[in-house]
Amino acid sequence: MFSMINYYSVPEDTLPMSMRILRKKLQERGWRAYKLAYDDLNNLILVRPDGKELRIASSTPPTTNVFALRLADNKLASYNLLQQIDVPQPETIALHSQEDAKQLLDKYGTIVIKPVDGAHGDGVTTGILRLDQVEPAIQKAVEASQLIKVAIGQPQLSLDALELRVICINYKFIEAIARIPAHVTGDGKHSLVELIDLENATIRTEPYKSDLAYIDRSMALNFLGERHDEIPAADETVRVVASCNLGQGGTVEDYSALISEEMKAMAEKIALVAQLPVIGIDFYDDQVIEFNACPSLYYPTTDTTSTKAIDAYIDYLTQL
Repeated sequence: MFSMINYYSVPEDTLPMSMRILRKKLQERGWRAYKLAYDDLNNLILVRPDGKELRIASSTPPTTNVFALRLADNKLASYNLLQQIDVPQPETIALHSQEDAKQLLDKYGTIVIKPVDGAHGDGVTTGILRLDQVEPAIQKAVEASQLIKVAIGQPQLSLDALELRVICINYKFIEAIARIPAHVTGDGKHSLVELIDLENATIRTEPYKSDLAYIDRSMALNFLGERHDEIPAADETVRVVASCNLGQGGTVEDYSALISEEMKAMAEKIALVAQLPVIGIDFYDDQVIEFNACPSLYYPTTDTTSTKAIDAYIDYLTQL
């Protein structure tokens, strides 16, 4: 007879940090947790202390419908949805050729090309200035696209803008996390690329396996260009990638007390119209760049807020 796998017996080093923390919290509350197969990602069968069974896919609860999941995975569809409720967003169009991108280049000067259904910054090319850069970027995006195999183009937003991940659970604001791009600190001796290599060899690990992920060397070299051999002064902090993604070496800070009431209300409105009871919404300055139906709920801030969203998620599951 088939026996389900006790999730608490799964080796910790096979789990991303967010699932390690979720598992720990579930066990502390007396929940049972199972997998149907070791290779079944993080699709779990949970049994609450009251005996009720719930099935979740990582941070996606059983109350999320399939349409909402697919909507969140399609940046063109979600862009059109948010247009209906006047959410400020960067213009977004499908790119099938250089000519499709020409109107954006002519209008904005610098553009970004990314997969329509990508994640973790995979397949994204920033800082595109010329038409001859478009075709390789489209190909890169299409290859990284998981299902739809379409690239999209957007204007390049200011690299100095603040990027926030806003988490709503049960359609209510939970927290706002400022995402800080990967950076290194100079010692007055090593070049930027040497500092990246030193960090990757000592204090960083595979993405989502610890609080500090490897800095993608090729992305950093592309971002830095001829600056990669510069030697920053001691204690000088230098940004080394364009993306603010945690999986590409970024860090985070809790921004919940600083976010405006208007932005909180907008996030809750987006959650409702997207029909996503658990949602991560990415704001870039005052614009929404995307939302996620299965966001990470663990953010390694330096205080007690790092597990706030995970606690709220379990509280929500307790109510179902």
